[in-house]
Amino acid sequence: MRRFLPLLRRFGSDERGVFGIIFAIMAIVLVAMSGAVVDYVSVQQARTRAQVILDAAALALQPQLYNKPAPTEAALKTSAQKLLDEQFGDADVSATVTDVSIDLNTSTIDIDASLTVPTNFVRLVGVHSLTAQLLSEATRGSVNLEVAVALDTTGSMGDPTTNPDGSKSSKIADLRSATNLLIDLVVQDVQTPTYTKMAFVPYSNSVNVTATYADKVRGAAIGPTNITNATWTTTAANDITGATKERPVKITTAAKNNLVNNGYVYITGVKGMTQINNKIYKVKVVDTKNFQLLDLTGNNIDGRNYDTYQTSNADSATGCAVSTCEVVVTSNAHGIANNEYVEIAGVKGLTDINGDLQVNGVTTNTFVLPGMFGPSFTASHTYTSGGTVQCLKEGCQLFRFLNASSNSPTIFPITNCVSERTVNAYAETAPSVTPLGRTYSSSSSGAAPCTMKPIVPLTTDKASLHTVANSLNADGSTGGHIGLAWAWYMLSPNFAYLWPSASRPVAYNTPNTQKILILMTDGAFNSPYCKGVVAKDAISGSGSSGNHINCNAPNGSSIDQANSICAAIKAPKTNGDTITVYTVGFDIGSDPNAQNLMANCATDSSHAFLASNGDALRAAFVKIGQNIASLRVSK
Repeated sequence: MRRFLPLLRRFGSDERGVFGIIFAIMAIVLVAMSGAVVDYVSVQQARTRAQVILDAAALALQPQLYNKPAPTEAALKTSAQKLLDEQFGDADVSATVTDVSIDLNTSTIDIDASLTVPTNFVRLVGVHSLTAQLLSEATRGSVNLEVAVALDTTGSMGDPTTNPDGSKSSKIADLRSATNLLIDLVVQDVQTPTYTKMAFVPYSNSVNVTATYADKVRGAAIGPTNITNATWTTTAANDITGATKERPVKITTAAKNNLVNNGYVYITGVKGMTQINNKIYKVKVVDTKNFQLLDLTGNNIDGRNYDTYQTSNADSATGCAVSTCEVVVTSNAHGIANNEYVEIAGVKGLTDINGDLQVNGVTTNTFVLPGMFGPSFTASHTYTSGGTVQCLKEGCQLFRFLNASSNSPTIFPITNCVSERTVNAYAETAPSVTPLGRTYSSSSSGAAPCTMKPIVPLTTDKASLHTVANSLNADGSTGGHIGLAWAWYMLSPNFAYLWPSASRPVAYNTPNTQKILILMTDGAFNSPYCKGVVAKDAISGSGSSGNHINCNAPNGSSIDQANSICAAIKAPKTNGDTITVYTVGFDIGSDPNAQNLMANCATDSSHAFLASNGDALRAAFVKIGQNIASLRVSK
């Protein structure tokens, strides 16, 4: 016993194991504190996801406040919880709607929720979960929204894509589904007390503004005028009964010939004095049946050495309308100038003149067709009725140009599509001041046809927007700068006068209103214009050079124009108002021009999206829709 007690006292005073014990105790605290950071980040991530879902639920449920009768708070709480459960999708996290309150006077819904997230580390010190409180308040129409969407519907949008799960679809089908999601997220079912409106600008090589607006934005195209006569003669063929060997030769006709001084005559079929056959002469009238022959400069025809005239039943003298005996067309107020090309169509009888021809000898109501030598036509080829003449210069309904491939003449009709303008190209100047560019194109292979789907001005009609979205098709090359510009024009007050009153954008800096532009594209902008036709310097993908005009685009490349337009769109407007710009690049690969445009055109990096497949495109449109919808969440 005497030995045990000293040992016990020595053990009690020995401190050599204290550090190990203290470290063991502190290790638990240190691990818990380090893990608390991880647990906190997990809570914040879950909170962010839940807040987005709760905001969406508030926006989705708020329109029900206009129902008669309005839903009870209990019913709205049940609906909110259902939406939260469906969208959150995390079995380990508990998200509970704790309260829903409504104010029918202000059309406001408040949703309170709590979030419980299990911990992984701080449970070591007895904390098994962390909680967070959420609040979302939605007041219908807290911000008026005007949203314009430029949608790429070019031929490459018909290409297939493969989603991460291996499913395949065409890019245009992906765009249809993504656009439908965007419509539902942005456009309100109830448009009071304020509104959300959306406009569509489907584009390929150009933008289809429809026949309703085409003349208003590019000016009316010059159409054809009616032909009332086409002839080379001023008199019928007169039978010749004599021709003298004099200076000048004197011709006698069997009947009154109706020729006039200094008029012109064509002689044919003479026997004996054959030297005067098949020639045009100026006339000096002697009397109603006799006239003398002069050359076209007014000199007398010397017949003293000619052979002697012999009677014939085939000889004749016919008065010519012009000194060349070419066909003269009558079309009142035709507006055509000397040396222009025209297209004549529908002429009966003298069908030889139907086609693409050049004119001269123009007067207000007539013109001459060079090369259409009247005496060469048979008697059956005499004008009887009908016909029109169409100018072929820029601004007419048809345009004749030399193509970039072979400098060969090519004729394209005008379309309801429009191209860029060379004056005020990067401004929102009203088309009544500076018209937009025309487009001439063809449906032939290798051409750039007018895109089939037309613009849709701002509207609150979700059904019509869905109809357009579901009918989008892929065709044509990429004039992306034109699609971008027209999305801007849909939001511009300078273009408002064009549209029906319900579709007119408000002035810049209108209180409580936000203008938003979304540009979506799947690749290189390749189709600039010169004189309304795809330009010679258009890059690969813009169609055949045989369908391009032989001149370069005055404004430069499509991508350069798009960058300039973007800068103008984002520049502050009246009193500092701005347009918010989102960009979505869909399967644009490693194209640096397209990538830079998506990055630089967007308001900032958070507004620029790149999607490599259909799922990513839908996700991008949903994110944009949620961002836009959040402008209506008051808290």
